[in-house]
Amino acid sequence: MESLTAHAESTASTHYYLLLSLLGISSDTLSHAASHLGVAHCISTLLRALPYHASKSRVVIPAEITAKHGVSQEDVFRKRSSAHGIDDAVFEFATIANDHIITAREMFRDSAGRVPRVAIPVFSAWKDEVLQIIFNEIDHPSSFVVTCRRFNVFSRDPYVRAHYFLSRYGSIEALYWALGRGKLTTEQVLDVLLSSGAHLSRYLVQIAMHHYFRSSCPFIKTPWVRTLSLSTFSHFLKLSSERFETINQIKGEDDGTVFRHFIKESRLRSDRRGLATDAIAEMLDKGKFIPFCSKDPIMAQFPLALSIEPRLLPLAIANGFRMDSRYRDFVFRRIFERSEEHRAKDVLLNVRELCRLDTSMFVSRTVAAEVLMEAETNDTSYAVLKVLDREGDLRFSLASLVENLIKLFIKTRSITTPSAGASLRFLWKDFPSSNPTARLVMLLTVFIGNSTASVVTLHSELERLHLTPVSTEDIAHVLLSPFVEYFSPILRYARAHCRIDDDTMFSSFLADVAVRCLEVASKGNMLRCMCEEYPSLKEDIQLAATTEYQLTMDDLPPPEREKECAAFESKLCRDPYIFKNETVLGNPEFHEDEWDGDGVPSRGGDTAMRSCEGVFPSSSPSSSELFLGEIGQETLTQVITHDELDPRRKRTTPWPSHRINWSLTLPYLAGRLNCWPDLLPVGRWIRNQFGRRHPVTATFMNHAVVNEDHVVREKSLSQELTISLRFQVLQHYLLGPLIVPVTLQHFKMLARLGRAPNYLLFRAIQDGAEFFFSDSDYLKHSDVEVKRETPGAESVSTGTTQDSPLSIDLLSNTSATSNVARTRKRLHRSAAATVKSYALPDSDDESPIHGIPEVPRRRTGTRAVDSNLQLWIKHLSTLKRDENKKFKEKKRHIEQSNLPVVKIRAITSDFLRALTAALRELRQLDSAKKQQAHVPAVPDEYSESDYDEYQCRKRPSKLRKTSS
Repeated sequence: MESLTAHAESTASTHYYLLLSLLGISSDTLSHAASHLGVAHCISTLLRALPYHASKSRVVIPAEITAKHGVSQEDVFRKRSSAHGIDDAVFEFATIANDHIITAREMFRDSAGRVPRVAIPVFSAWKDEVLQIIFNEIDHPSSFVVTCRRFNVFSRDPYVRAHYFLSRYGSIEALYWALGRGKLTTEQVLDVLLSSGAHLSRYLVQIAMHHYFRSSCPFIKTPWVRTLSLSTFSHFLKLSSERFETINQIKGEDDGTVFRHFIKESRLRSDRRGLATDAIAEMLDKGKFIPFCSKDPIMAQFPLALSIEPRLLPLAIANGFRMDSRYRDFVFRRIFERSEEHRAKDVLLNVRELCRLDTSMFVSRTVAAEVLMEAETNDTSYAVLKVLDREGDLRFSLASLVENLIKLFIKTRSITTPSAGASLRFLWKDFPSSNPTARLVMLLTVFIGNSTASVVTLHSELERLHLTPVSTEDIAHVLLSPFVEYFSPILRYARAHCRIDDDTMFSSFLADVAVRCLEVASKGNMLRCMCEEYPSLKEDIQLAATTEYQLTMDDLPPPEREKECAAFESKLCRDPYIFKNETVLGNPEFHEDEWDGDGVPSRGGDTAMRSCEGVFPSSSPSSSELFLGEIGQETLTQVITHDELDPRRKRTTPWPSHRINWSLTLPYLAGRLNCWPDLLPVGRWIRNQFGRRHPVTATFMNHAVVNEDHVVREKSLSQELTISLRFQVLQHYLLGPLIVPVTLQHFKMLARLGRAPNYLLFRAIQDGAEFFFSDSDYLKHSDVEVKRETPGAESVSTGTTQDSPLSIDLLSNTSATSNVARTRKRLHRSAAATVKSYALPDSDDESPIHGIPEVPRRRTGTRAVDSNLQLWIKHLSTLKRDENKKFKEKKRHIEQSNLPVVKIRAITSDFLRALTAALRELRQLDSAKKQQAHVPAVPDEYSESDYDEYQCRKRPSKLRKTSS
């Protein structure tokens, strides 16, 4: 019983506590009363549900009560209410609840048993209006009404039942759902429904008659009106006959069938149509026609009638039809649809008639943009739009819409399709713009669409679009686009028409473009081709990466500015699928007035490093633009086709609102990507080009760790360079010993930002990554030469662009040797013989080779050297202690500044949580390695005890011996 009381205190009583706190009441007396009332409430609920729990083989009465009265659980499950002693057990259980109620009443003895006025909503019964609201929010109130006699009596009121259907399903569908609940619907309920505004159409009466008398109805699969009693259905027919003069009862001649014929004939020529529009207007006027159920296929076709005949709109609104943005765009799409009889005069008349009949009807920016996208083929609708714009019938400027539509293509790959380029060039001729983003899009359509064209062809096309003269700044923007990979025609045009024909000037231009391409994550292929054709660019990239793009702790925001730390993103190794306005054009720009007298652009000056503001739209659409509709890149025909493919079998929501989300299909997404799907990330190209231990690679690795760029980090840490990349999901894991070194500085930068390290960093440590404090530790010997074994062979530098097979074997053998040295007390002769020597033959130099760690000899009496794993654990533990100290200080500061009412909890950073879990795994791995190392070694049969190096030497005792 004590556990049950505790459960009631934490559930039902807590509910009453919450109600008191919501009312702003703080009283110990009321809280005490609420505690007892909650226990009584919980016990009474269990007693009401006792038959249900018994059917599920559960006994909710406490065991001490059932044992006291000799109640057996098996008897309760089998005999139910006739079980021995169950009545006495229930009585005692109910007595306990009654005692709690009496105790709660005694709490109000000082106020003569009256509950304070402010606490009446908590301790007194609910009003009927509150019960009605609760009923309306419950899908199936039948279970709720049996919990209380008052609820049951209240639910039998016809007014309550009628308003339940009206509030849940609306005036159009209320009668349909009420006719399907025969146990709830009575003659009085039908009267209240019709008098309260429920819509009754002749079409509903016809379908109900067909269904009740066993005629098939395709979209109704339930008993529906057959659940009604004969008297109730007869009363429904009587009410219907009073409202409609004639009701056609013949199957196939109901109002719904007539409407479907009207929609089908609308596709035909006007002289071949057999059904006049006046008949449909009379059906809406006298028959109050409107689809009564979302399952009805006519629901998805009803707005088509408004596009065919706009005069039907007032009649549809009178019957309950409400026009929102989805229906409005659906209707205007059908009006602007291209057809054989598509005449500009008729389209213009229908548009103006719809706008006159209803103030909520207007051509939105969404529909206008869809018409503009096929302006070249749908010339009639395009001409109507221009007339509406010229006469002021549009709520927006068509020129501004064309400009915004063109600017959309700067971010998506659909700009590379010939159809999109042709449509944009067609619109540009009628609506030229001075916006730099729109102008750049048009330049891209010319250079991308004519990637193999000659300079003369490109120049003539640019002159036809009035895009000349083209400056070096424009050429730089074009080359920085994620969708440009073939740069040779663009460079040829630049040398011919942009005044950079001089070799020195051209080299400087190429160097600046290549450096700025480092910030565009998807330009790896273009950089690779440029460096193959112009090898001197590698030096410029190396210089820029090691000077301009160095990332240090000073470049990161302070940890106190949590919002800045969360939003911080470095310049390199960004996600190629996330397009940012400053990624392409937020770089050093070229301006005509910044070139020096020799014609060479200045690099490093403040003016040369300024960003190009205003080229990309940085602000979000205004509220007025959102009200007028969002614009996209789909054509009108595409949207209408997808509307027609919208499954009429799926009718769970009103008409066009349940369209297929076709924007998630593969062709749509492929055209909206921010880069090519088979791109080569710049970070991966850097790893391939400069090697794993190079200052440029180290710089990119720092940016990748901070930006959480899994694509680049995956290829930086792994030696496998042929695995295909998946940019959405990190699918490749850390493989092989050749990794870009992980340093403690990486973890310190992540700690500053409060970001969780990627698991690949910890996996690299588990796989034996060497410990370094920073990049400078392993970049000291990057240019040292390694000698080959064969005499007369040329020396090979370890700073080459690729990791040679020689270095791979060398490092793998070195790591294997070091592992043997750590796990064995002495080195076997056989193992020592297999170690390759990279010293020149007949050489007296016994010093270790630079860049190759010497195998440490473990002599007895010398101090053991910590392994890389132990060094990582040691320094990461120190970093964790520092972060814990900062967190405690932050928590103490928050607790001191907290108000008595509002409590703010200090939350640990993602970095600290991830580091705590990773350190636990690293310590377990280190412990397992230590246990493995302490296994007794197998005696070495090849060892010779004659040599001094195999003699066992004991450490001298430190205790002073005393003579007896």
